[in-house]
Amino acid sequence: MRHRADVRCSSSSGRFLREGLCVNESELARTINKLRADYAEQLPVTVAQMEELWRRLVHAELPLAKLADLVRMAHSISGSGATFGLPGASQAARELESHLDQISAVGCPPGAAEQEAVSALLAALRQAALQR
Repeated sequence: MRHRADVRCSSSSGRFLREGLCVNESELARTINKLRADYAEQLPVTVAQMEELWRRLVHAELPLAKLADLVRMAHSISGSGATFGLPGASQAARELESHLDQISAVGCPPGAAEQEAVSALLAALRQAALQR
């Protein structure tokens, strides 16, 4: 079976046939922009949840094992931020994840220096999440 290149659908401008489906470019662009806007709107809420989780970990309201949840959240933003148009959030989350990984590797509650560093990294992530 031959591989076919994309071809125009009928005479509709901005439509391409790909894998048997017609795709309207402007509709696709609107959908992508909507996904980006939704992500940007939700990100500050996620960062606030991360800050609350960190606060509870620092005050020993949660077991240290919950640090893995914070690492997972940072990792998720690290991977998705740039995809949704927030590269600063990706970078801030990557730095946060790296620092949290170091704390996790030690396996002890974070000391004052680590607490301060993570709080600063969370603040940087919060700022990056507000950039649009």
